[in-house]
Amino acid sequence: MAGSNCHNPGGWVRGAMLGVAAALAPAAAAAHPHVWVTSRSDIVFDRAGMISAVRHSWTFDDGFSAYASQGLDEDGDGILTREELQPLAQVNVESLHEFEFFTYLGLTDVDEVYGAFAEPVDYWLDYDGRQLTLHFTLPLKEPFDPRRGSAAIEVYDPTFFVDFGLADVDPVMLVDAPDGCYPEVQPAEGFDPKTAEMLARIPADVRDLPPELLDLTSGNANTIRIICR
Repeated sequence: MAGSNCHNPGGWVRGAMLGVAAALAPAAAAAHPHVWVTSRSDIVFDRAGMISAVRHSWTFDDGFSAYASQGLDEDGDGILTREELQPLAQVNVESLHEFEFFTYLGLTDVDEVYGAFAEPVDYWLDYDGRQLTLHFTLPLKEPFDPRRGSAAIEVYDPTFFVDFGLADVDPVMLVDAPDGCYPEVQPAEGFDPKTAEMLARIPADVRDLPPELLDLTSGNANTIRIICR
């Protein structure tokens, strides 16, 4: 399945995830990727057996979480509440549209991307003292029928500025799915040593990959296949 046409995830990280205009360099090494995300996803079905929404929970790495949460404890009690984090959560989800939410829904057997998500709803951030987790729901503008063919959802950043990995436990759940539907999870394969070395040479202030590298990274997707018999 084809991926995204987004070209500026670095701007998303700076503007959306940090919520400030500061440079990312103090928080990340001068290499791709710059941010690591552990993803869990609920695939929500409607009464007609159609996929109606994708509900994500994205947990960010320790270093990025510490950097992004600086100065948000308004009452100084040492606890970041959902209310204190809500402005940052709003900046997050409002900016994701530009990058197609790093989420691609389509049919793998015909290389078709559906991609018709509405604006995110039911969004918030929580902080466990070590990591930030962004929760949000992506409603589909029109329900998607997974029985049309080899339906799949891909979660990844094709430029590898953000490294999305699937959770080890329960990376995907089907919610209200019809009998006979189940997920098959295929994590991204990663890169060979040569490609990894080339990525490591990309400076922190470079947002776009050279075309030859983008060709290598754009297919490195975490894939959730939805099988309905």
